[in-house]
Amino acid sequence: MSIDKMKQDILNSPMAEVRGTERIKQMLERHDELFIKRLYQLMVEDEEIAMMG
Repeated sequence: MSIDKMKQDILNSPMAEVRGTERIKQMLERHDELFIKRLYQLMVEDEEIAMMG
């Protein structure tokens, strides 16, 4: 998956809605690819946990 797609998925996630899309967007612009991949993984895990509960 491309970094741009990951960024888009992160910005469209419930996590971004809760924390503020603009704040997340600024954070994505400041950090490198590795950070974005980790954040994406956290978002996926967060959504999986939410679906279980």
